[in-house]
Amino acid sequence: MWRSRLLPSCFAQLVRSTVVVDKAYNLFDRLRSKIVRSCASDAFYDVYNNLTYSRQLIYRPENKAFRSSLFAFEERTFTRHFPPPPATVLIGAAGGGREAFALARRGYQIVAFEPARAVAASMASACRESRIEILVGRYEGLPFVNSLTQPPVAVDLRSRAPFDAAILGWISFSHLRSDERCIEALRQIGNLTMGPILVSAQPPTRSIGFSVHMGHYRGLSSAEIGKLAERAGLAVLHVDETDNWSYAVVASPTRYENISHSDTDPTAVRGTYSR
Repeated sequence: MWRSRLLPSCFAQLVRSTVVVDKAYNLFDRLRSKIVRSCASDAFYDVYNNLTYSRQLIYRPENKAFRSSLFAFEERTFTRHFPPPPATVLIGAAGGGREAFALARRGYQIVAFEPARAVAASMASACRESRIEILVGRYEGLPFVNSLTQPPVAVDLRSRAPFDAAILGWISFSHLRSDERCIEALRQIGNLTMGPILVSAQPPTRSIGFSVHMGHYRGLSSAEIGKLAERAGLAVLHVDETDNWSYAVVASPTRYENISHSDTDPTAVRGTYSR
């Protein structure tokens, strides 16, 4: 009897002993993050974020690992707050086109920009929708972005504005490295958009961090997003973090008028648009 249990017991002990590998990696990961945060420049973060997202298959539409479905909080936001198609939506940090493809299929017109040229090019190669325009650019450079052509041609997004709604791509707001950059990005998007703007962020489990999979990020609560939006001169229509993601719906108060809550759904905020 004891011999029949010896092998499973030894195997269990062996597997359990490998926890030291996990502990060593976690220690290494924290040390690496600390060193990067103390030494890295803004230029490094820009290059690293482009590099890491360019190599992730979930942002490659041609790959079966591509994440194509919308999150529940996005579905709710589009249903409750966004104008119906064929409204024109601006999408920043569009990644491989997850939000852009989903909204285009519903009849929306899309202008999308993405900082990593390789990711934007992958999105363009998989795009079958004439309703999507794909550009290259960063929040920090707004309102100017570039075409995907070589050589690139500068595009002033004010020539496409005003947009009916906007999305700061999934948790991309967390990559902006200071309150001032967050506020300026929101101000620029607000200047281009006459309707609701969806902003999502990494939850505040860590205030500031570095991950080899994400690059630099800042954890923000929905309330913190709302406060930054108010400092950018935007009205906060809705805040929530019930889906494990911090997010807010905001809008320019001078262009999104007669804001009111639905009698049947207090989270549904509608308004009339003023060009």
